[in-house]
Amino acid sequence: MSLSYEIRESASSVAKKYDHSELTKLHILYGIRRKFPEQLNKLSLDEIEKRISALPRVPSNVMAVSEEVEDLLAKIQYPQQAVELATTLAIQLLEIDLGDLSSEPVQASSETTQEKLSLSESLEQLNKLIGLNEVKTQVSKLINVHQANGIRSAEGLPKVPVGLHCVFTGSPGTGKTTVARYLATMYNSIGLLPSNKVYEVDRSALVAGYVGQTALKVQDAVERAKGGVLFIDEAYSLSADSGAGFGDEAISTLVKAMEDHRENLAIIVAGYKEPMKQFIESNQGLKSRFQNYIHFNDYSSQELLSIFEELCHSHKMEIDQLAKVDLLKHIEAAKPQGDRGNARYIRNLFEKMYLNMSHRAAEDGNIDLHEILKFDSRDIPSVEVRKQTIGFAPKKDPT
Repeated sequence: MSLSYEIRESASSVAKKYDHSELTKLHILYGIRRKFPEQLNKLSLDEIEKRISALPRVPSNVMAVSEEVEDLLAKIQYPQQAVELATTLAIQLLEIDLGDLSSEPVQASSETTQEKLSLSESLEQLNKLIGLNEVKTQVSKLINVHQANGIRSAEGLPKVPVGLHCVFTGSPGTGKTTVARYLATMYNSIGLLPSNKVYEVDRSALVAGYVGQTALKVQDAVERAKGGVLFIDEAYSLSADSGAGFGDEAISTLVKAMEDHRENLAIIVAGYKEPMKQFIESNQGLKSRFQNYIHFNDYSSQELLSIFEELCHSHKMEIDQLAKVDLLKHIEAAKPQGDRGNARYIRNLFEKMYLNMSHRAAEDGNIDLHEILKFDSRDIPSVEVRKQTIGFAPKKDPT
């Protein structure tokens, strides 16, 4: 039984089987919103708190969440599971459909056509990326092995089996998609793939709602990616269906494609480390075909500051020295590593600061160019305060 199935069952149990009070259900909803702020950022914490405040007062000992509910929250490790449970509770408790709250439709697939570069140019571009030192080393080793095989093959010697397929693990915003694009260019430059295109998909682009349709969707994605790289984000979600078999159908079709197109297709799967480990181990065909694992560490605060400075440079903007010091303090306080987005958080922060700068410049009714070229400390937003989750009792001292 998959963990996702257990969570779906837990959602149903919260609503029906165990007949939890409305207060407890709201505590669960609040807890998962705090645990997955990026995925559920359109679900208002204030709305949940307002609903809690409107409930009849209860004895203080009822405010503590039961061990059963704490266990449920501990099991919710992945964004997909959080969204599923939050959707159930938000409709029931707040009459809010989270599907209506998404700021923009999620693109299930996209194809990237890249400039053709030599291997040295691709490596140079990779090495310009901020941080990712271990990733750069692993990619270089992988390319060196493939080049060595090319030399052996040219001399009539057998190649040492090394696949093109890769598993990228790490938190969101750590550069997995970017590195996949560079790797496609490198594979193409040394003759391993006929093109450097990357076709990017997620679960919704591969899994259909009816038996038989999923295989067709996967085959279509493979056809589009053939000659280049098929990049599957959050690939672990393929094995997280509720027993209907659609995810299994997708995996089986993928394994067959990896066998049938060994010479002209590389598949890169990406996602959180532990879920990806479980995903690969869920199918013997996956275990035998994915040989190359590369982990992407979270960025340090200093690296995130450097990413912000790079964004400034690319937009022909500056940030003054005092603001740079204050921005580093903001990053250290926000701790945007892990689920909070890493570089994605910094890109959003850059946009917020530009919005603040523009508003500040327009206060006198006129925006002059010199007012929108350099950030200062006034443009840095306050860090979102991580409130103590309402209704959760402190952990008991084991002593």
